[in-house]
Amino acid sequence: MFEWILLAAAFAGGMFGAAVGAIPAFILTGVAAIISAAIAIITGQGDLVGAVAFGPFLGPHVAFAGGVAGAAYAAKKGKLDGGKSILTALAGVDSPDILLVGGVFGALGYLFTWLYNMVPSIGGLGWTDTVGLSVVTTAIIVRLVFGNSGIFGKVPTGYSRWIHSDKGAWIPWQSKPLQMIALAVAFGFPAAYITHAYADLPGGGTIPVLFFGFSAFSLVFLQFGTNVPVTHHITLAAGSAAAITGDVWWGLAFGLLGIFVGEMVACTFTSYGDTHIDPPAASLATTTLLLAVFSALGLFNATGIAAFIVVLAVAGLGYGLFSWLQRPSVAAVLSTGD
Repeated sequence: MFEWILLAAAFAGGMFGAAVGAIPAFILTGVAAIISAAIAIITGQGDLVGAVAFGPFLGPHVAFAGGVAGAAYAAKKGKLDGGKSILTALAGVDSPDILLVGGVFGALGYLFTWLYNMVPSIGGLGWTDTVGLSVVTTAIIVRLVFGNSGIFGKVPTGYSRWIHSDKGAWIPWQSKPLQMIALAVAFGFPAAYITHAYADLPGGGTIPVLFFGFSAFSLVFLQFGTNVPVTHHITLAAGSAAAITGDVWWGLAFGLLGIFVGEMVACTFTSYGDTHIDPPAASLATTTLLLAVFSALGLFNATGIAAFIVVLAVAGLGYGLFSWLQRPSVAAVLSTGD
């Protein structure tokens, strides 16, 4: 439901996100998600999850999007080194116009999410992660308006978009195929298992949001220079799949899909771009769509050993694809013309 007061709140939320920085704002989203999800799990009342963690102030489509836009605008105006500086609290630049730009994109994030929420569900499940898709949409607009690299970025001669380097990288320590599989297991399996094991709690369906909050809050360590992984697109996808299917293995399969899709988006749009297009948001929009489609097609009727085989298939395909893309001879050919 559209409300003018919520649009105003989103404008303020976007300004807030620009003031504190995109990642610090998202860390606070994680805190809100942990608290609101914990309340929902215990009481069965989940209103605070949507109103606070994904609402018109701290929601990633508002606060994080505002921080992304503010950084890109500040860089374009020569007030910041690098339009992807999403760790930087832009209030320190001491330029109110940056905060206003953040506000505009926070409001746009609210509007896009409102529009996407009007799309009918698929078999009773949301057709996509509308918050994540809104984050991606506003980030593309930011790239077009404030960036110079084009949607896909500009890969320097002699480099490949598929191999992280000093010239372009998203999260280098989670880009190798085996590392991605290991991280998907380390973060996706607990999210899937706990969601499945405690599904009977009053608000057990909110457990995936709790794990999303843990992942988001863990970025406080990244903010201060520790090489932690970025995992909210793994934990939320894995937990959501386990909640929908009642099967831990399907949860792990979607955790694997989450990290593979995220890395594909990073290599395609983020690593060599001059503004930030968020890989986890794009990954969650994709995996949520796949959850709805798979459910509608009845694929989740295959559980147990069949679902475990799906896990092996996803891991094997992802490993094979990225191993192939990251071979220097293949990467050189595929990067021709970038």
